[in-house]
Amino acid sequence: MINKNTTLNSKKHLLDKHIRSTLSDNLRKEYNKRNARVIKGDTVKVLRGEYKNVEGKVEKVKTGRSTLFIEGIQREASKGGKVKVQIHSSNVMITSLNLHDKNRSNVVRKVKSDNSVKKGINIKSNISKRRNRRNLNVKKVLKPQQKRLKDSSDSQDNKGDKK
Repeated sequence: MINKNTTLNSKKHLLDKHIRSTLSDNLRKEYNKRNARVIKGDTVKVLRGEYKNVEGKVEKVKTGRSTLFIEGIQREASKGGKVKVQIHSSNVMITSLNLHDKNRSNVVRKVKSDNSVKKGINIKSNISKRRNRRNLNVKKVLKPQQKRLKDSSDSQDNKGDKK
């Protein structure tokens, strides 16, 4: 469970990452992942509580409390009428994913974009340039030190001792 202070002080895009649920056995084998983020449109099954074994689509996600509103899960209000029940994301299991969004399908399938390949090539070339610069800097530092050592034998204190 997320600490109360963490939720109060965190930004919304960081809280979104905490709303995760386990995947069903079929989805685990298909995507080689244990859990995924719950979004609107996913079909979930409740694992704990009063509504155990009830399946439904996610209608709304509340990031502040990491809770979900699921179709078909309602209770009677004290004044009459029906109220939707909030269920924590850790108490549900995702049975089918909503893959209408391209980014979501890439994240679930762990597909990397072509930009990452281009970045990798540039990084390698930069490393070789850095090594060359370091080697040049080391040579520049060593040469002046050798000159100082030669000059120290010609210092004023030693000039009188020469015969």
